[in-house]
This record gives sequence, structure tokens and C-alpha cells, in this order.
Amino acid sequence: MSKEPDLSDVLKSLPARPGVYLMKNAQGQVIYVGKAKSLRSRVRSYFRQVDSKDPKTRLLVSRIRGIDFLVTDTEKEALIAENNLIKEHKPRYNVQLRDDKNYLCLKLTVSEKFPRMILVRRILQDGGLYFGPFDSARSVRDTLRLINRTFPLRSCTGVQFARRTRPCVQHQIGRCRAPCSGLISPEDYARIVQDVRLFLEGRDTDLIASLTERMQRLSEAMEFEEAARLRDRIQAVRRTLEKQKAVSPGLEDRDVVNLYREGGLVTVAVIFVRKGKIVGARDYGFSGLELPDREIVDSFVKQFYASEKVIPDELLVPSLPEEHEAVADLLRDLAGHPVRLLSPVRGDKARLLEMAGENARARFRSRRERTDDLADALEEIARKLRLEGPPEIIDCFDISNISGTLAVGSKVRFRGGEPDKSGYRRFRIRTVHGPDDYAMMREVLGRWVEQVRREGEYPNLVLVDGGRGQLGVASRVFGDLDYVSSALASIAKGGGAHETDHFYLPERKNPVLFKRNSSALFLLQRVRDEAHRFGIEYHRKLRRRRGLSSVLDSIPGVGPKRKAALVKAFGSLERLRRASEEQIAQVRGIPETLARSIREHLEAPDGNAGPPGEA
Repeated sequence: MSKEPDLSDVLKSLPARPGVYLMKNAQGQVIYVGKAKSLRSRVRSYFRQVDSKDPKTRLLVSRIRGIDFLVTDTEKEALIAENNLIKEHKPRYNVQLRDDKNYLCLKLTVSEKFPRMILVRRILQDGGLYFGPFDSARSVRDTLRLINRTFPLRSCTGVQFARRTRPCVQHQIGRCRAPCSGLISPEDYARIVQDVRLFLEGRDTDLIASLTERMQRLSEAMEFEEAARLRDRIQAVRRTLEKQKAVSPGLEDRDVVNLYREGGLVTVAVIFVRKGKIVGARDYGFSGLELPDREIVDSFVKQFYASEKVIPDELLVPSLPEEHEAVADLLRDLAGHPVRLLSPVRGDKARLLEMAGENARARFRSRRERTDDLADALEEIARKLRLEGPPEIIDCFDISNISGTLAVGSKVRFRGGEPDKSGYRRFRIRTVHGPDDYAMMREVLGRWVEQVRREGEYPNLVLVDGGRGQLGVASRVFGDLDYVSSALASIAKGGGAHETDHFYLPERKNPVLFKRNSSALFLLQRVRDEAHRFGIEYHRKLRRRRGLSSVLDSIPGVGPKRKAALVKAFGSLERLRRASEEQIAQVRGIPETLARSIREHLEAPDGNAGPPGEA
């Protein structure tokens, strides 16, 4: 039997101050990171009456072999340090939120003289008004289109607005009042901006009353055309409001967070409520969590709102964290306004919390069913391709080129049957000239073997796109480099219209075939198609850059360094064409005179259009 670790010296030395503690296993790996108002009392509590604690805590304590700690001045600093250390060490027993996606929001640029509405993902302290978040890109773009049709705000950029001398097509179709040309006063434009604010803030009654009053005044003054515009605007607003359903009587912005769990499998759901109406929802799945519910929600909230997300006035959670005041202070600093952290037990807010819990349970069951389907598919892949077990990690390779030019290799990784973007890689072909796919595959696989040995995480199955030829190349590369850590197969399109894809294995003559509607076949095809998409995307990017580069070669004053800077800044000929002289001059090393020359060169009708089809 192994001797229990003696942590008494560490426990005695812990200070009674705020801070963060890191618990380590026998291999010295950090398995849990926590924060505390008092390190001494918090850490010691883990080791008191261990037998009476819940099974999850007992399991954690049984694996602790070392403890480090970091002292901070305040609880809030401890919360920030805890979040950073979780991201750095990825401990086994902490919640790890891998999705740092910032959702689309609408921003009203009220700091400008003539504000406009734009789509953004980052929330900045720049004086703008932000509305959202919207978890669906389609819904937020629909909302923006509705605003542009109903409220005639300008849609051009600041540079375009400053350069424009006459109204654009948006004015001609009635969607802009042309402030660029002085066709509307700042006061009248400000009233339109105020209408947009009332609309987005859910102040329906105020908006319709204001529009109706102005319509009547215009009608009395016999300005019937302008009165008709306001009449149409009122009708559009009313049609929109009829489609929206309020879920709470107040107009507060709030997010609602709840969870559902079965053992270590957990789904956390977030519902976004803005001005009393649901505008979106999101769910996150976790596995192997041995933490109590309260700690899961606590850790989730801190990680979720740490990455430039819209933070509402109110956050509803199933139970308040121990340091809820410190968490509220942290959220206030991130949001720039007070944030109330509540755990309601009755009323409308409690019903919203229950709704989030029901969403979490529904998503949990849907995810579990999908996981079961994926597990069955991976089992079938293992059986048909003669693997030792279900392939948890599948890497797939593809080559993209046009007659050997700008050849690239791509590698995608699927983990547990789902894309793992951290395992995607791109390879620019260096040694092969001309259309030789076999030689290109040989180069890519050879470079990849070196990479995977450095990184240390080996796939269970390597899949190459192609037939027996590509499989033979891969087999020889693996043999020459003594690489035996992954099974190998190739996937080739079926010969006839009704023939399924063929799979080839080393030392087997006949192809392996899956049933036409097999989930395993669909999964492997999805992996292959993703590798193809990823490679084509990179190839197109290189083509766009080559088109830009070739045009820049013909412009006097643009040498290799300036060309590289322009390619990096704009990426494609089309983007450079759309850029203004001022935007070109902002590129490092490009003076205003050269920016003007580039602009004139691109606008000259002398064939400097670049390769056809380039974007």
C-alpha cells in the first residue's frame, strides 16, 4: 500500500488571507484550482471529516498529493487569478469552458454626430450603445435589415461618409436621409436615432406615441409625404411587436443560468432576456465533473463573462456562490455598471430559472442521444476497419492544388466524432513542383509525423483522401519513419452513381464497404469532406493573395516589404479595391502619396484587374 501524503506542513503554513490554491496529484499535475476568502480555513476544510463529505469531494481529496497557493489582496483578485489559472492548467476537476465565442450584438454609434447601426462581436467601453446578444447570426441580421428598412439611418462607414459628396443609392431607395449631403438636419436625424433606441429598448408605447404625435403634426402642416413615411414606420413597428412575446413584465436585461446533471455529465443552459423578451439561448455540455452544482455554476459564470460578452443588469442562478458579493463586483467591473446576482425562489424570475433548467435537461438528453449514436458509429468503424477499439481521435489528410500550383495539404481532427479545431493543420507544399499528388502527400505526412511526435497526442486512426495509391504512399512514409502509433486507411469515391465510398486498408486487397445509410459511413464522409473544405479554403486564400501580389508588382514604389505589408493588411485584390486612400495610407510603410498612386492605379481602366475570378 502506498503511504498517504503528509500535507500537515503545507496546511499549517497557509495564511488566513484571500488567494488561490492549486491541488496536485502524484505526478505533479494540477487537478483542481480554487479561490478562497481565507486560504487557511478553506483548504483545511477539505481534510476535516472527509468520510462525511460528498463522494465527489472524497474522490478529489484522495488524489491530492501536493498543494500550492497564491496570496492576493482581495477576493476579486482571487477570482481573476482563479479564472486565469484554470485556463492555463486545465485541471481535471474544474469546469473548463472551451467555447469563448463572442455572440453578435448590435451597436448604435451614438458618439458620432450621425450615428449608424453596425454588427459587432466585441464589447468595448467606447460610448456606443450595445444591444443583444443574439446567438443566431440570422436573427441579428434580420433585425438589422428591419431597422434599416424602418428607420433611415446611414449605413456607410466613417471613411465613406467623410468622402461622400452626393447621396448614394440607399437614399434613392428611401433607406437613408443623406446626412452626408446635408439633406437632413442633425436635430431631425437625432429624432430618428431616438426612435431606434426606443425600439431596441422595448419601449413600445413611447415609440408609437412619439411617432403618432409627429405624424399628426406633419399632417396638420400639410407635409403629407413625410407624414406617410411615419405612418408606414408605425405599421412596421406594430407588425414586429405582434411577433414578439414577453416572458417577464419588467424591461430589465437579464441572463438566466441553470443546469441539469446525471452524475459527472452536466449541461448548463443560458437564456438571454432583453427588455422582457427572450432574444436567444445557449447550452454547454461538460463531462467528468465531480463538483457540487453551486461550484459548477459559479465557475461557469466567471469564465463565460470574462471574454468581452454583454453583461446584463441582472443574473439569475439556481444558488448564489459563497463569494457572491465578490463575483458581483467582478461582473460590475467587466460590465461597467452594477450587476445584481440573484437566486429567486418564487415569482416570474423563479419561473425563468425553471425554464432554463428545462432547457438544460432537454439539451442534455439530446446531447446524450447524439453521443450514443456517435458511440455506435465509432464502434462500427472499429469493427469494419479492424481497429483495436473505437477511434477516439481521427486525423484526415487531403491535398488541394490546380495543376500543381499553390499546392497545400490539410489535416483535420475529429475527437469523439466531433470536429476538434485545435487539431487542424495546414501545410504549404515546399519540395514538390508540378502535379504530383503522391509526392505532395509524402511531404505532408512526413512533416506531420515530426509534428505529432513533438506534440505527443497520437490519433487512433489516420485517414487519407484517395485510393490504393495514396494508401501506399502513407504506408511507405510510416514505415520509413518507423511510425506505428496510428492505424491507417484511405477513403475513395465509389465508382458508380449508386456505389458507396471505398475504404482501403494496408495488406488487404479488396476494399471495405459500409452500408449505404450507415452512421459510420456518414461520419467518415463528414471527416473527409471537412478536410477537403479546410484545404480548399486555404488554397483559395493563397490564390487571392497571389492575385493581389501580381497587381502590386506593377505599381511603381511598391517593393517587396511594402507588398508584403499590403498583402497582410488586405489579403485580396477585391478588399484592396474597396479600400479608400486613407485606409491604404494607414498600412505601415505606405505614405499618403503612394496610397494615392495605388488608388489611381487600381481605378485605371488599363487591364490591372488581376486574374479573372479572383476575390
